Amino acid sequence: MDSNKNICVLGLGHVGLTLSLVMAEKGFKVFGFDINDEVIEDTKALRCDFYEKDISTYLKRYSNKKLFATSNLSEVEASVYIITVGTPINPETNIPRIDYIEKASKSIASKLKKGDTVILRSTVPVGTTRNVVAPILSEVSGLVCGQDYSLAYAPERTIEGEALAEIKELPQVIGGFDRKSREITEKIFKKITGGLINDVGLLENAEMVKIMNNTFRDVKFAYANELALICKGLDLDMVKLAKAANLGYTRDKIPEPSPGVGGACLSKDSYILAYSTKDSPYQASLVLKAREVNESIPPDIASALKERLESAGKQLSESKIFIVGFAFKGSPETSDIRQSTTLDLLDDLVDLGANLKTIYGFDPIVPQEDIEGLDVAYAEYEEGFHQADAVLFMNNHGSYSGLDIFSFLDMAKEDCILFDGWHTFEPTDITSLRSIQYLGVGCSYGPGSNE
Repeated sequence: MDSNKNICVLGLGHVGLTLSLVMAEKGFKVFGFDINDEVIEDTKALRCDFYEKDISTYLKRYSNKKLFATSNLSEVEASVYIITVGTPINPETNIPRIDYIEKASKSIASKLKKGDTVILRSTVPVGTTRNVVAPILSEVSGLVCGQDYSLAYAPERTIEGEALAEIKELPQVIGGFDRKSREITEKIFKKITGGLINDVGLLENAEMVKIMNNTFRDVKFAYANELALICKGLDLDMVKLAKAANLGYTRDKIPEPSPGVGGACLSKDSYILAYSTKDSPYQASLVLKAREVNESIPPDIASALKERLESAGKQLSESKIFIVGFAFKGSPETSDIRQSTTLDLLDDLVDLGANLKTIYGFDPIVPQEDIEGLDVAYAEYEEGFHQADAVLFMNNHGSYSGLDIFSFLDMAKEDCILFDGWHTFEPTDITSLRSIQYLGVGCSYGPGSNE
């Protein structure tokens, strides 16, 4: 492939915008296409509605210079089309939606010409590139896949918060309709990754690699979270036991538990794998059980909080609750609240009788308007802790460890409950303060606890 050929990236969300900016940095002329006019205007105005490390710098350097955002495909002149649109899960059926993929494929097909290349980058059920994308492209364009145009699958595998760096650092997995499709795609991504390419052959192989990466992590975290629930039932501290099990034992590190596992990827990819096996003689089961475990943690937290409040003679509906951490993770930093376990917790608290009017929220990165958009009152630390009946730390942002937690707890109710979802604070330090109670995933400590 001639390195001067133009690229069109369809979808300017987390995946598409970061890829577009890195490709622009590497010398490609990139057309960023999105049907959302607000996204296009933001990109042209050097704005981004989500947090990503260094993205403002990249926008200033490349938007309107090497990256041209548009919602009009007629303005696009490209020979390579990269699809990065989302594949959300239907919340009622847990079946992945590929309608965005279908629409993007139809849009490309209307412009597809001989010699062009189409690369799918979205996470999809195994077989989607061959059985959904290729037929649409060929039917609408009248061209023959593998003869008139090339088709490949090259999954995005970056972590939010470090995406711009990881696009250039991580090995790129490539599967293709044929050898020529893989070779063209390899030449494109070699300019980005510095030669770190993993050619896995078939389209389906590359699709499965992406799903394997994310479902493995979900299963691993589910093991820790299930052990946390077991330890809780046995009145043991899972976090301390995991640290003891890992100390000096260099293989098979056990993760610490968490307030569930959320985010736009891990929360859906087990369902994508399960859907991929619907016509297979072997059905996915372990990954679905792992997902069930991880999804059970927020309601368990809500129930434990209600029980503790009632033990203190308080009603959940009348208690002031301050929630810290709305992004689905705190490290690396992100402003993404999609499928955040904090949102699940909010729903669970309301189901148990909590009053949104007495719930306050804060996040070091998530904008105030996004938190208020959840019908939660925005409050920074002093206001949030003031006379709080419960304070919950729901993600692992690095700034929490630098808080003067003792001074803040002095502002709370005498018998405030502190939920420490990521084990930022030492439980016995917290419970040494008056009648403060400590709750974690897999452990709890009452006032005066010393072990």
